Amino acid sequence: MKYILILLFTCFELFNVYSQEDNTPYLFSEFTKGYVYYKDGRTFHVPLNYNLFNRKFFFIDNDNIKKEFSDPDKVKSLKIGERIFLPVSNKETAELIQSEPKILVQYSGTRKVKKNLTYGGKTETASVDSYSNLIYGSGDNESNTFLDKIKYKFYIEKGKRLKGFSTEKQFLKIFSNHKEQLKQYIDGNKIDFETIGEVKKLCNYALSLN
Repeated sequence: MKYILILLFTCFELFNVYSQEDNTPYLFSEFTKGYVYYKDGRTFHVPLNYNLFNRKFFFIDNDNIKKEFSDPDKVKSLKIGERIFLPVSNKETAELIQSEPKILVQYSGTRKVKKNLTYGGKTETASVDSYSNLIYGSGDNESNTFLDKIKYKFYIEKGKRLKGFSTEKQFLKIFSNHKEQLKQYIDGNKIDFETIGEVKKLCNYALSLN
């Protein structure tokens, strides 16, 4: 029985390590051909992917090298399949999940760093804040860093301006005139601010009150 337990534990450890190593810092499983539309009318059709650690899009050039955009502030929108991404600042973008009125979601990732321990060559992971400095592409960081969790920041168009939030408190501040009514809606419907569909419904309900 003891040997069976040891075998099961070993299999679990191996599965855990391999499942972590399958993770990448990107939103899409692979670089996919998409369109990049510039404010000056230029359009590029290149393989694209979104890095969750630094919240930036990367593309693959003709030499098969991953690169960032040198002038992200000039990008008007990006389209990958049916998914559209719009700028929310000079350097960051978010996915459009509703066009009128606009509701967007920005993705970011927390990461785990694999560390080799001194006993038995065993591997463990430690969570690391996604906003700390990580230069993706260096051999050490790329081989030892894995995606832990995807986090969301939402944007809603209110008064022709985008307002950002990721928590209940931040959301209620945007709609302070209807704070009590919205609080009842959130509690009654058990709104989870990590579920995109639920937040979208909440936003539309809040907009209907104005």
